[in-house]
Amino acid sequence: MSKTCPKCGKTAADDAKFCMDCGYSFNDGNSKSSSSIFSNGKIFLALIAIILVFGGLFILTSGNGNNHVATDTDDGVEHVDLTITDVLGYDSDYDNKTSYTVYTEALFLDVPSDMKGYVVKTSYYDKNNTLLGQESEKLSYIYYDSDYSISFGDYTSYKKLNLDHVNVEIIKSGKTIDNFTAKVDRNKIDYLN
Repeated sequence: MSKTCPKCGKTAADDAKFCMDCGYSFNDGNSKSSSSIFSNGKIFLALIAIILVFGGLFILTSGNGNNHVATDTDDGVEHVDLTITDVLGYDSDYDNKTSYTVYTEALFLDVPSDMKGYVVKTSYYDKNNTLLGQESEKLSYIYYDSDYSISFGDYTSYKKLNLDHVNVEIIKSGKTIDNFTAKVDRNKIDYLN
């Protein structure tokens, strides 16, 4: 014996629970085939909602990507952060000549873990912004882990240096990536008083 599917009109075996052509259920009149489940759209929408919820949770818990200690630019260069604490100097006599030395002290607040290629250029200027002298040193030569100011930029001249301000540049691969300027307290340098 056989029965006819009320949905598509095809003939099916008498003991068939589903129509082999359209998936119609002979038991309760509902379609149970996998194609009809997704044609309904409810399960598909539920799956999309679950994916969006889990994706949103993943993004929120993974952070915003700003976990790096040092600041990075778009070219991948890490910056140095420092505070110039003093510009000091002294004079000395040797072989009947007087020399005048000046140096800078700074607190280094943040430095890259890999200091390779970083240079510290210290330039000394008078009040007319005329360059009096400068010194360049590798950051790895002058920096060490300390809670105190670090001295660098020693510059010596046989001409008295009439200082007004200092400029400290951090250079990486020939490009200035950080720049710090401070006024000189002339009272702290004996030969200027």
